Amino acid sequence: KTLVDSWYKTNIVDKNLGNKISDTLFCNDRTTVEGLGYGKNRTSYGATARTNVWNTDPSKVKPIFTCPQKNDAFTVSDDEKGNGDLTYPVGLITADEVVAAGSGKFQTDNLNYYLYKGSTYWSFSPLNFSGMFSVAFCIHPSGFLFNNVVSNTSYVAPVINLKAEYVKTFIGDGTINNPYREVIK
Repeated sequence: KTLVDSWYKTNIVDKNLGNKISDTLFCNDRTTVEGLGYGKNRTSYGATARTNVWNTDPSKVKPIFTCPQKNDAFTVSDDEKGNGDLTYPVGLITADEVVAAGSGKFQTDNLNYYLYKGSTYWSFSPLNFSGMFSVAFCIHPSGFLFNNVVSNTSYVAPVINLKAEYVKTFIGDGTINNPYREVIK
């Protein structure tokens, strides 16, 4: 979070672009689907089941775009839908969003979608805790969703949400060859 807050301050606040950013929630879903969720007990979290990590049947992949628990819905000042715990409205992409964006199955290459960056970076979604290691979802250099022991060796790719009225002024279709961009007059 320190890295994304620093990025936000340098690239958004210091360039007076904050008025274009929405205080939309970022979900760090810590609902438990296996285990107790505390102590040294092995625990698996919500996105683990929805992204079908332990099975290769793509019909079982069921990403969501809601946040099951309010205490995991991070916002800056919106304490009705979120928790109001953020300093800046910036976070990381969730495992659910990675799957919905085109990664498809867990550990399946995809070099043709916008999340492919050729380097590893973290998602905001915890996968499991094994008693000794915390494991989170990452995006692999080959574009697929995978798991990695939490450390500082991977990159972060900050996510911001633009205000709706600003997005209306964009051109492009969001693809690598025709990204969204501002119309400059």
